Amino acid sequence: MASLPSSLPAESDTELSLSVERAYREVVVIDRLGALWSLILAKCFLAQWAIDKFVMPISALRYIWSLTLAMAVIATVLYLRAHRAQFVLFPHQFRVSSAILGGLLVAQGFLLYAHFALGHLSAAATAGLAAALFGAWSLARASLKRAPEPLVGALLWWGLAASALTGVDADALLWVGLGFFFAQALPGFALARRLERSARV
Repeated sequence: MASLPSSLPAESDTELSLSVERAYREVVVIDRLGALWSLILAKCFLAQWAIDKFVMPISALRYIWSLTLAMAVIATVLYLRAHRAQFVLFPHQFRVSSAILGGLLVAQGFLLYAHFALGHLSAAATAGLAAALFGAWSLARASLKRAPEPLVGALLWWGLAASALTGVDADALLWVGLGFFFAQALPGFALARRLERSARV
């Protein structure tokens, strides 16, 4: 496809193209990182569920959560340095996305407080409402990115939320773990893969 004529000087045009390409590549890197963290959280939640379900003599806090998350943080730092990318949880240039994410994190915090501190919510209800909020975040990402993958994730999150709300407390972590795997990680990898292919065209 023929390129459009530009009124910019040749050097400025080249710098602009490189800047756009770098920003596009950084988006792919961050999206892939989000999918990797979703996969890590899915493993932790599913392992915790299995330990509780089958009464395994394993310290989940020490060998599942602490060890896994510590290694994941180190791997994340090395991954970002290798790709020369910076991760910002609330990027100032995406104020709408940051506001939505901030609101959802606050809502998740209230859910956890109501369950653990106040005891007002059962484990199943907490998992179901948390999954519904994750679905809302996926829907927001689908709208902001204009991508179908997060929309599929939102539908899966809401289906798992319904399963959690009608299920038993013992399976609460199962639904959350499946959500991070099927509704968050897989759509995230698919989105990053599609963006990477389109960048090569």
